[in-house]
Amino acid sequence: MRQGLPYGAVMATAGASSMAGRCGLPSLVAPLLALAVLQAVWIPVAGALRHRAEFRCGWASWLEIGPASEHTGIHTVPLGMAVITSGMSGLNSSLAAWPWLPPPFAWLVATWLLTVAGGGRFACSLAVHGLQLKAMDGTWFLVPATLLGAAIATGDVATFMWGHAFATLEILALMSVALGWLGYCAVAVVALARLRRFGLENAPLAPWWIAMGCAGLAAAALGRVSHIVAGEVHLRTLLSETMVATSIFSIALCVPVLLGSARFLLRYCRFRNAAVWTPTFSTAVFALGSFQVGSDLPSAFFRSIGFAAGLATLVFWTVTAGWNLPRRMSMC
Repeated sequence: MRQGLPYGAVMATAGASSMAGRCGLPSLVAPLLALAVLQAVWIPVAGALRHRAEFRCGWASWLEIGPASEHTGIHTVPLGMAVITSGMSGLNSSLAAWPWLPPPFAWLVATWLLTVAGGGRFACSLAVHGLQLKAMDGTWFLVPATLLGAAIATGDVATFMWGHAFATLEILALMSVALGWLGYCAVAVVALARLRRFGLENAPLAPWWIAMGCAGLAAAALGRVSHIVAGEVHLRTLLSETMVATSIFSIALCVPVLLGSARFLLRYCRFRNAAVWTPTFSTAVFALGSFQVGSDLPSAFFRSIGFAAGLATLVFWTVTAGWNLPRRMSMC
């Protein structure tokens, strides 16, 4: 509950699936998505089997609210489910080949239940323990990312609905993308205050990729939701303009993140531990935002950035999986 990024691999694999089709490799979309679903099922099962003794401690221990920094990683679970939901919606026409899988709407319900639970836990943590500025790191961007991911998933599922169901999902997607974008701005302000006061002290570098990726995710969510808004020209215009501004910010943020990461890898990393999945997913949603802007404007510049980031996502996924798999097998 309180350690690591449990669904980091799920997010990365589902994100790579979403990029495969856009980068000219449609044959990889379904296999990568199926692997993400398998990971989403296997990770909690394997965790339960590995930590059977811990489940005897009782619900009180599991539900105890600690500082926010202790469990920001748990937001990877609803975010991973959101990416799978979006992928399922994209493959809705071919889901007859996968009759054993729940329909996209069922994945959406699970996504929202987990999003509300995670967001409520985070809010309670801040209310009880307050904001501990020095403990803040890049994983805090996962909190607004869950709302943005849920907004995209809701918009994708809404395209298959009509009547009252469509109207309900439209409102839910609008509320989610607005709260997610405002939440990103709030976390960005806190992050800036943390960096100015403490620098990167005791803040792992890899999670800061989430800051870049979350901005791209926000741009993608704004664009997706603008497509399902019916009869609201001014609202669609506002969403589109905010999408472009957010995407430009994500591109600007990409430069220091890449330079800082390259410096760390070349000067400090000894390449002995398991590779993190964070850059893979963050690059995927960064590409998703660029593709969305490139499609809506239209703009060859943003499409080119999206294509380059999409290819980088597939490379990151391949390298990370190839690096981690032998280490996982040696632990078994």
